Amino acid sequence: MNKRDFLSIQALGSRELADLLDLAARMKRRGPGQVLAGKTLGLLFFERSLRTRVSFHVAMEQLGGHCLSLFADRDIYDLEAQDRAVMVGSAEEHVQDAARTLSRYVDALGIRHLPPATSWAEARAEALVRAYAEYASVPVINLETALEHPCQAIADMLTIRERLIDVRGRNLTLAWGYDPEPKSLGVSHSVLLSAAALGLNVTLAHPLGFELDPQIVEAARTRATESGGSVRVVNDLAEGVREAHVLYARSWRSLKFYADPERESIVKRSLEGWRIDGELLASTKNAIFMHPLPVRRNVVATDDVLDGPQSVIYDQAENRLHAGKALLVHLLGG
Repeated sequence: MNKRDFLSIQALGSRELADLLDLAARMKRRGPGQVLAGKTLGLLFFERSLRTRVSFHVAMEQLGGHCLSLFADRDIYDLEAQDRAVMVGSAEEHVQDAARTLSRYVDALGIRHLPPATSWAEARAEALVRAYAEYASVPVINLETALEHPCQAIADMLTIRERLIDVRGRNLTLAWGYDPEPKSLGVSHSVLLSAAALGLNVTLAHPLGFELDPQIVEAARTRATESGGSVRVVNDLAEGVREAHVLYARSWRSLKFYADPERESIVKRSLEGWRIDGELLASTKNAIFMHPLPVRRNVVATDDVLDGPQSVIYDQAENRLHAGKALLVHLLGG
């Protein structure tokens, strides 16, 4: 069997995504098993992680396998991803050597890598993760890059299906929220793509200057057309949430100022009102409230929203475990 990587939610068509969600729901009901006994998952983290690391560790244990984590600040050499590089700089090892070596030890590799970048074009290329996928002989899983966070999106769609049952034709608003620090676009891109694939009507609500990647938005529109959903963009928060059955809050950085965080910070000073509070949530169609965590309380959303009866943020966090189990079985159980 040829190895299967999972680098983008776009690797799953609408039917495949629905099937994976069905599998996750069954595994959630069924509990632990021994499906992956004898298998080992390696996790490489170049950034901090809480939910991703713990959920994949527990997922492998519940499936009868093993998991190990490596961290860039103490376990991983500086890596070179460019082909035919003359390695006289800080990098001590080429990705091809690390990937081929790790492939002899583990049955799959999960990688989180969000490096500093001089441009969005450089960041969206996902050079290191793509290089690992090229050289590894085992499946490579994207645990978050600047471009996508597909594992989070699977958990989010599982949560939405649990709450809404029939998601086709329902309205999801993906709302930009103020955050003093620049945040990755990966979660927002993957949520947009997966919601569109399942037939939801997606509204992107964000200030001018905080547009998502145009290629991702166009891909989402194509997926929405095929599934019976839609994608629209508004630049007013109150308008954007009015018809929502799902209100998903998430901050993301500006592509316009991607290489200039100081300029982005100046622009955002006038956008602190982009916050989800109880009054705004009450103007929706009794929407469930979602956020992938971690969240800055009373900045992105207020306490009454985060802790209120419409909040499903901890359901999302729990479903990272069940989504991870389903994905691992999908990649390794065949």
